[in-house]
Amino acid sequence: MLRQTLDSLRLVLELFRDVPPMPRRIFLPGAVLVAAYPLLSVLLGPGEGGQAFVTAFLLALAVRIAVRFEGMVTKLLDQFSRRETVLIALLVGMGPLFLLASVDDPLWCQRSQSAYYIILGAMFVSDMLAGRHDMAARFWPWPEMAPHLPAMTRIMVLFNLAFLLLNETMIRSLDPSHWLLFWAVLPVLSHVALSALILTLIHGDDGEALG
Repeated sequence: MLRQTLDSLRLVLELFRDVPPMPRRIFLPGAVLVAAYPLLSVLLGPGEGGQAFVTAFLLALAVRIAVRFEGMVTKLLDQFSRRETVLIALLVGMGPLFLLASVDDPLWCQRSQSAYYIILGAMFVSDMLAGRHDMAARFWPWPEMAPHLPAMTRIMVLFNLAFLLLNETMIRSLDPSHWLLFWAVLPVLSHVALSALILTLIHGDDGEALG
């Protein structure tokens, strides 16, 4: 039992070396946030830390949405008309920005990340309960991933739950300014963790097939 556990741990650690490289655009929102928050804190002056937080977060979130916008529109066009795609893209892209700007509360900014995991996780839960894997097929449409889509649906339920709990833990345990640093590196953490899970799944299935 101990040997199997150690072998599994060693496999996961080895797979981290095979994690696909991240596109440079993934780092852009975090870089904007890290640069904007200190600058805004100085410009707005003492006592305006909350305003600096919200403004810096909204700038970084806008950059993150812009980076992902083209890919989102491409996927929507496969399922909806151009008019419907424009409406959905504006709602999904601009809705959170307008909501957070109108509330103007750092806690709402922090909890928006939790809301993202809840909504995405609920979609995968819906697929899992219905015996479907539509969401997984949208995320990984490649033929070689087809045999793994049912497993990826279950993995994504646990993945979103884990990152939801992680974000809530960070909100409660970190100073808001430190939470911003966590949010800045969150895409990197997500990419590494999810890539390692996918590689573990694929290599594990290959090992079972050979056995």
